[in-house]
Amino acid sequence: MRVVTEQHESDGASGEADATITSAVERGLFKSALDFYGAAEAVIDYRGLDRPRLRFDLERLQSVRAAMGALERRIEIARRAGLSTEQIVGITRLDPEMVERIVARQRERAALVDEPAALVE
Repeated sequence: MRVVTEQHESDGASGEADATITSAVERGLFKSALDFYGAAEAVIDYRGLDRPRLRFDLERLQSVRAAMGALERRIEIARRAGLSTEQIVGITRLDPEMVERIVARQRERAALVDEPAALVE
């Protein structure tokens, strides 16, 4: 799979820096998605008649959890860098609804950090 970076025209070195940052964000997001899918594949058993079936290997399941956490952080970075939900979906191949839920949860967390007094009342 190849990720194509959309570059916008701008003046001077600033435009080049923006394109470099965006492509670095996209590459990080793509790598995190691959890590997640690789970890998820390791816990799915495709052999046998009643398959696919989840392997209950705690170490591998923890790897899936860690990879998903890293992917969620990369989604947040991508969103803050200006990537749309559609662009994130295109890079990660996650379900759009899942990406929207991750972004919504991140926004809720950010709102709690911005308004810690609301927790005290």
